[in-house]
Amino acid sequence: MLQWLALDRVSRGPYYAGAVAVALALIACGVRIEPLAPEALPAMSREQAAQWAEPFQPADARLYDLRWTYQTQQGTTRGRAALRFVPPDSVRFDYRAPFGRSGAAVVVGDEILWSRPEEDVDRLIQIAPLFWAAMGIPLDPPAEAGVLGTQVGDVRTWQYAIRGDTLTYQASTVLPGASLRAEMRTGREIVGTADVAFADSVLTPVSATMLFPGSASAVYFTVRGIETLEETDPNIWDEP
Repeated sequence: MLQWLALDRVSRGPYYAGAVAVALALIACGVRIEPLAPEALPAMSREQAAQWAEPFQPADARLYDLRWTYQTQQGTTRGRAALRFVPPDSVRFDYRAPFGRSGAAVVVGDEILWSRPEEDVDRLIQIAPLFWAAMGIPLDPPAEAGVLGTQVGDVRTWQYAIRGDTLTYQASTVLPGASLRAEMRTGREIVGTADVAFADSVLTPVSATMLFPGSASAVYFTVRGIETLEETDPNIWDEP
């Protein structure tokens, strides 16, 4: 049985489309994206990081109706997608593109378990933690990660560091105007970012932009609707 969750703010598509184009132009010109976190964050507990992530994490299974745009310096492709989320950390992503193309993937935690066709789906997902963030869901810290963080006013910044890679979140849960940003780095190099806008009265994502400086590419999502799911077909996780 499906139950509808209303979104009380329309997508800011025209604004974000322009912002993505500007961002890609800056990336192509070699302009540096500023990191979310300062050079040194204080250590924090894993429990505190999980508490900061928890308000964004849905407690029920959901079906997201998405529109997506994939943009590079060479051109733009648009389509639609259905995303099935099952708590705490599993997603089945099915997409349609122009000219009858389609594909699917399963993401569990910080891994893409499978994707078909790989080259197409991977362009839309690319980095699993950033994809989760684009859906408005920050991940809990991995068991082996160092955890850092700080809070200034209503804005919380926290970071997971493991083997030279860092995943940083910056968020505010204050409504209206709640926000979530994420950044993945390898060493000092930013490999991708996600920036999410939420509905005015609930922590429900309405749009998101992912930027990837290395390939001068961007993925933009608009959430057209969300339905809660009382049952989920267990076969959706099987690789075709």
